[in-house]
Amino acid sequence: MKTASNAIVVAVGPDGADSALRFALDEGRLRHCPVHLVHVLQITSGEAYAGVYEGALEAAQTTLATALDRAAELAEGDVAVTGEVVDTGWVVGDLAHHTGDAALLVLQRRPLGRLHRLLTGSVTRGVAGRAHVPVVAVPAGWTRDELRPRVVTVAVQDPDGAPALVRTALEEAQARRAAVVVLHAWWLAPGPDAHVVDPAFSFEWSGHARHDLEGVLEPLRREFPLVELSLAVRHAPPVDTLLSATESSDLMVLGRHHHLLPLGSHLGPVARGVLARSACPVMLVPEHAGGSAPRLVTDPPTPLGAA
Repeated sequence: MKTASNAIVVAVGPDGADSALRFALDEGRLRHCPVHLVHVLQITSGEAYAGVYEGALEAAQTTLATALDRAAELAEGDVAVTGEVVDTGWVVGDLAHHTGDAALLVLQRRPLGRLHRLLTGSVTRGVAGRAHVPVVAVPAGWTRDELRPRVVTVAVQDPDGAPALVRTALEEAQARRAAVVVLHAWWLAPGPDAHVVDPAFSFEWSGHARHDLEGVLEPLRREFPLVELSLAVRHAPPVDTLLSATESSDLMVLGRHHHLLPLGSHLGPVARGVLARSACPVMLVPEHAGGSAPRLVTDPPTPLGAA
């Protein structure tokens, strides 16, 4: 890929990517960097031998040209826009592994039926779990509500993984002149231990979480004095809690495991659930090599701060 260094890369398809383009161009204005459009041509070796490659390539070039025209219209001369067709054929691999010099990768999340998702998987989820750079998934049709305050929400599990992830959210919020809400959700599902989650237990556990996380947030408040930073601790199912927060957020920031981990998914069940149904753009931030993964809570093993 011929991606300009520090560019915002946008994946475009034949059915358009207007919401992703708008988001990427706004980011380009905020970051003072170019936007680069990429369309991946998917064609099997059998189809290529059948002589349809040239026709498919022509259609791909038309798709890219249409997207470039739309991006130029939306950019209004404020952001440099370039583009290319990549014809190696695997969308997830091409987008995930060839954006090492990019600042950000933006995709438009399209609603998929359950059967289609099972058969084909989600390109957005696949790329978000493998990319070397932060990935933003923008829901199709999303536009910002200009009548409500600007809010960036960041979901964290514990103090060890919180600082880098919260700093990313603060940087995004500072550029947008938005507030940051640090959201921590913990949940004990109904079962043999359900009786222990009485009001006193919930209050104590939430108090441990708040105390430990406030200790992490205090130096970040001094580092970003112009950004309003608050902490919300909830005893509720994490996916439901985060999805509710996306209804009033401009951006949801989540962490994921490092892309070089050899086994397993780099997206946990909470991240996958939020990606699939979020009402606002979701930024997946990869763990830096040698660091600790900022994780989302699934079920709490012990209260934060407990021995």
